[in-house]
Amino acid sequence: MIRIRHSILGRLRLSITDLRYNQSLANELSAALTQLEGVVRVRINPVCGALIINWQRDRALGNEIVAVLSTLLSEPIPYASPSWRRWRHQAVLSSDDSNTDTDAIACRSCRHAGLDNRSMRRARRPWLWRLLGFAFLTGYLGFILVREYLLKRPVASGALSLTGVVALAAALPLLRDAWHETTVEKRFTLHQFLAFSLLLAIGFGEAVTAFEIIYVLAGGRLLELFVAERSRRAIRNMLALSIKDAWVLVDGSELRVPVAELTAGALVVIRSGEKIPVDGSIEDGQAEVSEAVITGRAEPVWKTLGDRVYAGSYLEQGVLRVRAESVGEQTYLARIAALVDAALDQKAPLQRRADLLAARLLTLGTLLTVATFILTRSLSRAFTVMLVMSCPCSTVLAASTAVSAAIHSAARRQILIKGGTALEQVGQARIWCFDKTGTLTTEEPEVAEVVAEDERALMHWAGSAEWHNPHALAHAIVSHAQALGVALQPHSESEHILGHGVKAEVDGSQVLLGNARLLAEQGIDPDPFAEAAERLRAQGLTLVYVALEGKLQGLLGIRHRLRPGAAEAIAQLRAEGVERILLISGDERSVAEGLSRELGLDACYAELLPEDKAEVVRRLRCEHETNRAGGANGAGGGGGIVMIGDGVNDALALSEADVGIAMGAGGSEVAIEVADIALADSDIQKLVTLRELSSATLRRADQNYALAVGTDLIGIGFGALGRLSAAMGGMIHILHTLGILANSSRLLAFKPTASAASSGPKSPPAPS
Repeated sequence: MIRIRHSILGRLRLSITDLRYNQSLANELSAALTQLEGVVRVRINPVCGALIINWQRDRALGNEIVAVLSTLLSEPIPYASPSWRRWRHQAVLSSDDSNTDTDAIACRSCRHAGLDNRSMRRARRPWLWRLLGFAFLTGYLGFILVREYLLKRPVASGALSLTGVVALAAALPLLRDAWHETTVEKRFTLHQFLAFSLLLAIGFGEAVTAFEIIYVLAGGRLLELFVAERSRRAIRNMLALSIKDAWVLVDGSELRVPVAELTAGALVVIRSGEKIPVDGSIEDGQAEVSEAVITGRAEPVWKTLGDRVYAGSYLEQGVLRVRAESVGEQTYLARIAALVDAALDQKAPLQRRADLLAARLLTLGTLLTVATFILTRSLSRAFTVMLVMSCPCSTVLAASTAVSAAIHSAARRQILIKGGTALEQVGQARIWCFDKTGTLTTEEPEVAEVVAEDERALMHWAGSAEWHNPHALAHAIVSHAQALGVALQPHSESEHILGHGVKAEVDGSQVLLGNARLLAEQGIDPDPFAEAAERLRAQGLTLVYVALEGKLQGLLGIRHRLRPGAAEAIAQLRAEGVERILLISGDERSVAEGLSRELGLDACYAELLPEDKAEVVRRLRCEHETNRAGGANGAGGGGGIVMIGDGVNDALALSEADVGIAMGAGGSEVAIEVADIALADSDIQKLVTLRELSSATLRRADQNYALAVGTDLIGIGFGALGRLSAAMGGMIHILHTLGILANSSRLLAFKPTASAASSGPKSPPAPS
C-alpha cells in the first residue's frame, strides 16, 4: 500500500508497505530520486517504510516523481484517491504562487506551509473555543453533581433531555473524527468504538454516563493539546541578523543603507564591534573575526585580503571592506535556517505507547462486549461492559498527565522540555553527542600550562603586558598571574598587532606576546621551546609565546575552561545506561581530541561545519535504526540519538537528532528554539537530572496504564455478572481520572539523585 502521510509545496512524505525492511529498494529509490534535477533531499526510513522527498519549491516535479515511483514500486499508485489527486494538482503547478508577498509572515515554517497572518489567527481560535467549551462542560457537570447529590433530585438522562443534547453536542468532535477514519482513512480505531458506545448510551437513556465519559475525554484532549502547543511551536524568525543598517561605499563615500535593501555586488564597510551583514570576500583591510556563530570556534580568526566572511560573524578588531556575494535569504546563515526547518519537518514521530495500548483495548473491548452478550444474553450487561471499555483515560490521561507533571517539574529546575516524545526518548537513548565550546567547556579561556625556567617571572612580564587588554586570552593570562600572587605593573606603551599578538613596554623593557607569526616577524628563534610547543599543541592547547628584549623566555598553553561538573556528568550518564558518548565539534582536531581523551569519550569528530555536524548525526541515527531493526542488543540497539549543543552551528545537528538539547539561555537563541529540550542555566549536571526524570515519567505512565486497565478489568467482571450498572460504569471513569492524576502529580515533587552529586566536588582543575 502506498499512502500520502503529509504533503506541502516542495515536500512529500509517503508510507510504502513494500519499503519496510527493504534496504535494496530504499537504495534504488534514493538513487533514482536524487538524480532528478531540482530534488534537494531524499530521506528513507526502511524500518517504518517512510519516504520523504524535498525539492525546490519553484520546480514542478510531480510527474517526474510519480514516474520514478511507478517504475520502481510493484504496488500501483492510487491515483484516484483524493490525497493523490490533490497532491498531483499541487505538485505540477507553476511557481507563480511562491512569488506572493510573505514578508508579513513571521515564521518560516508557517511560510513553508502556506499560512498567512490571517490563517495563523484563524488557527489560534480553536484554543479559545476549546477552553470555553470545556468551561461550559465543567459548569454543567457541577450542575449535575449539585442536583443529584446535594438536592437529591434526579437528572433526566433520556436521549432528548437537556443532558442528552449537551452530551451529543460535546461528542461532535469525536463523531467527526470517527466518521473521517471510517470513510476516508478506511480504518477502525478507538474513536469509532468510543463514538458507538456514547451514541448507544445516549440512546438507551444513560445520557449522564455518556456525559461523564465525554467530559473526561474533553479534558484529556485539551491537556494533550496544551502540552503539544507549548512543546513545539513553529520556528520563529530567530535568525535575524539584528542589524538594521549597513555602510556601503558608493563613489568614495559611505552611505547608510537598510540591510533589507542590500544587493549582491555592494561594497560593505564593517568596523570593530559590528556584525557582518552579508556573505562575501574581503577586498580591503584585515581584522580579527569571531565566527563562533558559524563554526563554533571560540577563538577569533585572522581575516585578510581575499578571505571569505559570513553574515552573522562579529568583527572584533580591525576594518574590512567586503564585496557582497549573498544577501538576505541567500546568506549562509539563512540557508542553515532553511535546512533546520526542513530537518524539523522531516523528523518522524514516535509510535507512542498510548497508540499500542489503544489498539489492544479496542480489540479487547470489542471481543469482551460480544462475548458478554453471547454468554449472558443480556443487552444491559453487554452495554455496561462496552461503557467500561470505552473509557479513554488509559490512552488519553495515563501518558499525558505524567508528561505534563514532568514538564512542570523540569521547568522549576530551569529545564524546558518541549514535548512528551523528547522526554521519553532522552531516558532511553544510548548514544549521546556533545558539542565542545559552550557545552563541555565554557566560553572563558584559562592558562593550562606554563613552560619557562621561572614561571613567576614569566607571568610577571606576560600579565603586565596584557593588563587592560580586553581580549579573552589577555584576561586568562592576567587572572593566572594574579592567582599565583605575582605583582603586576602598568605598561608604559602597548600595541595590539592584529592577528599576531601584543607588543608592550614594561619597566623599560620590550615584551612580546603572541603566536608563531609574531616571532617570525620579529626575527625571534622559537627552536629553544620547539619540543614543548609540539607537546602542548598535541594536547589541544593554544600557544602564546613570551619574549623579552628580543629573546624567547617561554610559552603559555591556553585552553577553554572545562565546565564544572562535566567529568562527573559524563560518568553518571554512563552509569545511567548511556553506552556511547561522542564529541562533535567545529574546533581544531588537536583541541577536540585533547578534550576527548581527557573526558574518556568514545569518539571525536572535529573541524566540522554545521552541515557536516548534521551529517554525522544523521549517519549515527541511520546506523542506530539499522541495528535496532536487526535486533542488535549492543550500542545503538535501543533508544535514539541525543545531541547537545549551544550555537547556531549546532542548530542543524540538534534538529537531525532524535532529541536535541540546547545548553544555556546565554547561548544561541536559535539552538534553544530548534532543540527539543533547553537547559536555561548551562548546568551540565542537569543532563543527568533530565535522564532520571525521563525514567521516572515512564514508570509513572506504566503505573497509570496498570491502574486504568486494572479498574477496567474489575468493571468488566462486575458488569458481566450483572453487579455493575451503566451509571456505576461511568463512575469507573471518574476513579480512573482521580487515581491517574494523583499518581502523576507525584512527579511534581521529583528529587533527582544527581542533585547530591551536583553539590559535591566538581571537576578537578586542569593540570598546570
